[in-house]
Amino acid sequence: MGCLALSSCEGPEGPQGVKGDPGPQGIPGLKGETGTVGATGPTGPAGPQGATGATGATGATGATGPKGDPGSGATGTTGVSGTGGIINVIYSDWFTPSFEDWQKINEKNYLFRINDVKITQDIIDKGVVLAYSRIFLNGPTYLLPMMLETNSGLTIYNISVAIGRINFTFNELLDIQGKPTTGLVYRYVIIPGGVKSRANVDYTNFDEVAKAFGIPK
Repeated sequence: MGCLALSSCEGPEGPQGVKGDPGPQGIPGLKGETGTVGATGPTGPAGPQGATGATGATGATGATGPKGDPGSGATGTTGVSGTGGIINVIYSDWFTPSFEDWQKINEKNYLFRINDVKITQDIIDKGVVLAYSRIFLNGPTYLLPMMLETNSGLTIYNISVAIGRINFTFNELLDIQGKPTTGLVYRYVIIPGGVKSRANVDYTNFDEVAKAFGIPK
C-alpha cells in the first residue's frame, strides 16, 4: 500500500514495556529555624471552689492542773451573777445561835460573835455588811437593826463589824433584865465596794435583795 509523502505511516501499537525501577530518594531539605515564642495569653477564669475537707481529729485533752490550796476562815457562798451588773456578793447560810452562844455583857446587853476573814478593812471602808433575821425559818425576814416588843419590855437586835468578825448585839430597852430570844434565825450578806449594785433595791426587803444578788432564800 502506498503512503502519502506528507503523512507518516503508523503500524499497530506494540505491547507495554516492563515498569522500570524507582529512582533514588531525594535528600530531605534542611529544618527551618524555630519561630519566636508568642505572647502569654490572658489568665483564664478561676475554677469552682473545691469541697470542704473533712474535720481533723480532736487533739488530746491536756493534763489537769494541780489543785490549789484551800482558803482559810469561815466559808461564805459567792452569789451568782445577776442581770445588768457585776454581782459578787458573799452570804452566809441561815443559822440559829443557842442562848449559850450569846456572851452576857451585863443584865441588858448580850453579844454573839462570828469570825469571818472576809470582813476586811476594804469591806469596812468601801463595802457594806447587811444582816437579816427571821422569827421562823420560813417567816418574814427583817433587816437589822430590828426591834421586838416582848411581854415585859422592848429589845433591839443589831450588828457591828470589825476586821475578821461580825458582832450581833442584843439590847433590852425597858426591862431591868433581858435575854436574847433563842428562836431567831440570822443571815449576813457582804457586798464589796467594787460591786455595781442596784440603787433601786430596797435593802430592807430581803426578797428584793435575794433576787438582785442571786441569793437563795
